[in-house]
Amino acid sequence: MCGISGFVNFSSQPKRDIFKKSLDRIFHRGPDSSGIYIDKNVALGVRRLSIIDLSTGNQPISNENNTVTVVFNGEIYNFQNLREILIAENHKFKTQSDTETLVHLYEKYGENMTKYLNGMFAFAIWDKLNQKLFMARDPAGVKPLYFWQKEDKLIFGSELKTILGNPLVKREIDIKSLSLYTYFGYVPTERSIFTNIHKLLPGHSITFSKRGFKMRQYFKLSKKKDIENINLDNLFADAIKLQSVADVPLGVFLSGGLDSSLVTYYLRRTNTKVKTFSIAFDERSFDEGGLASEVAGILETKHRSDIFSYKDMISLFPKITEKLDEPLADPSLFPTFKVCKFARKYVKVVLSGDGGDELFGGYPTYQGHILAKKTSLVPSFLTSSLSRLLSVLPRSFENYPNVEILGSFLNGLHKPEFERQLFWMSLFSQHPDKYRFLFKNPFLEKELFNFMGTGKHHQDWDEIRKMKVDITRKMQLVDFNTYLTDDLLTKVDRASMFNSLEVRVPFLDPEIINFAFFTSQNHVDFFKTKKIIRKLLKNKLPETVIKRKKKGFGVPISRWIAHDLKEFTQGLLQNKKLETYFSRGEISKLWVNHQNRKEDNGKIIWMLVMFSGWLNNWGKE
Repeated sequence: MCGISGFVNFSSQPKRDIFKKSLDRIFHRGPDSSGIYIDKNVALGVRRLSIIDLSTGNQPISNENNTVTVVFNGEIYNFQNLREILIAENHKFKTQSDTETLVHLYEKYGENMTKYLNGMFAFAIWDKLNQKLFMARDPAGVKPLYFWQKEDKLIFGSELKTILGNPLVKREIDIKSLSLYTYFGYVPTERSIFTNIHKLLPGHSITFSKRGFKMRQYFKLSKKKDIENINLDNLFADAIKLQSVADVPLGVFLSGGLDSSLVTYYLRRTNTKVKTFSIAFDERSFDEGGLASEVAGILETKHRSDIFSYKDMISLFPKITEKLDEPLADPSLFPTFKVCKFARKYVKVVLSGDGGDELFGGYPTYQGHILAKKTSLVPSFLTSSLSRLLSVLPRSFENYPNVEILGSFLNGLHKPEFERQLFWMSLFSQHPDKYRFLFKNPFLEKELFNFMGTGKHHQDWDEIRKMKVDITRKMQLVDFNTYLTDDLLTKVDRASMFNSLEVRVPFLDPEIINFAFFTSQNHVDFFKTKKIIRKLLKNKLPETVIKRKKKGFGVPISRWIAHDLKEFTQGLLQNKKLETYFSRGEISKLWVNHQNRKEDNGKIIWMLVMFSGWLNNWGKE
């Protein structure tokens, strides 16, 4: 696990001192060692967090004759099998690392090498003979990769800050990306918050040479013919066995929910000494500490837990926003940061249950689409009237509040299916009109509609529409391509790497992804979510765990904003820089109505608070 950076300039040689300063900006991603490779037109750099082959696995790594050089962030889980194949074909290895496998795989297969990889990865390979850079990102987007490209120059990095450190790059906020951040709380798909800097999409690669820039999609979901004969129990056992390979201590994030319990169960089958970690809250509706302890006791793990409170939000805010070079409004970033810091005292690698909800139907929104079909004939004026009636009730500020969930459902009921799912997963599902008035620039709402598919259809949405799967499966794919990659995985990557901890995600093994999206078994019905996972865990865990309803890794942010964090959040909302983009009057309305419990505006307010902190650190040079 590492952080990587690079600069290709076919006009002149990159300057080592400038490049090193940019690389040092991601010291936190790899405090164990660093390395720089500079040739005539290229500079490649890495900050290394040593996980496999601690003594000889330093990067950059080249082949025998130094014509192919790689920098790599992530883990290749099937590297040992690939290594054996390559050695049998007379490839010479000088390390035991998974990184070195990449250069020899490139020698053998060239740009087609990606289809042989099972892992989480972002890497860049410099082909010296052909004067060509080849970069790729894993199919699920577990590991990040940003790039800037203009004419005969290309800059890339694991985080935006490495690119922003190059004097060629102008730091200018992309207003279209800001509009999407405001709506979702994160910047989705290939966009970044800055103009002309992009994310490499999951399952995509880039080739850059004097001939030009080429991007291609190397990974697409495709149904395997024998999928109905696949044993899911074996898939999970194999995936977790592969992902538990490490030369350093390893643990699990355990919440007590289905997904993390499943990961812990399978790891415990082959490992007698499993360390588990969780975060607890004082607020009962948000707390999962007791559930995690219960499962840890059943599976006999060495469990450790820490408490998270509003005081942590205040103390961690400057530490996180100083490093967070792209705004992210998910409040659970903060307890995730704390549990990563806590776990890092005891282990260097952790397995998590992320991806289970998107792959196996864990969100109530999927049931909402089933209900929407049954109630589609209800006149919109009736649903609007009921929604208005619900809106006058006092807000509960609880986790998964029934009144607010019903209100969101009614607000999205008559929207097109894709727009409905994105709306339900947005920050504005309870208050659909507030987005329109919050911005000073009215064109931004049009940009949002284009992204959601009501204007020019988004390419991903068109591909998903054509797939021969039911509506709930399609909506899972929407979340897989947006919320999972650009919120959840981004949150975990930043929180873990800010603490020099590696987090692996067994649910996102390619075989499990394929099974989840193409099995004929239903994940969801009107009464139950995650049907396949619950069935799989039967007789493995107690019924009390298997029947557990989704709680989510939420934070009582709405309650804290109205009480313990009132002064803190109000101070950040008064930031004059916000007025360049948002209406001061609308911010005041959001605040007053929230404090009076007329509305739950907690998520929207926190989005503004995080953007305020981001502006202070990253908004300009």
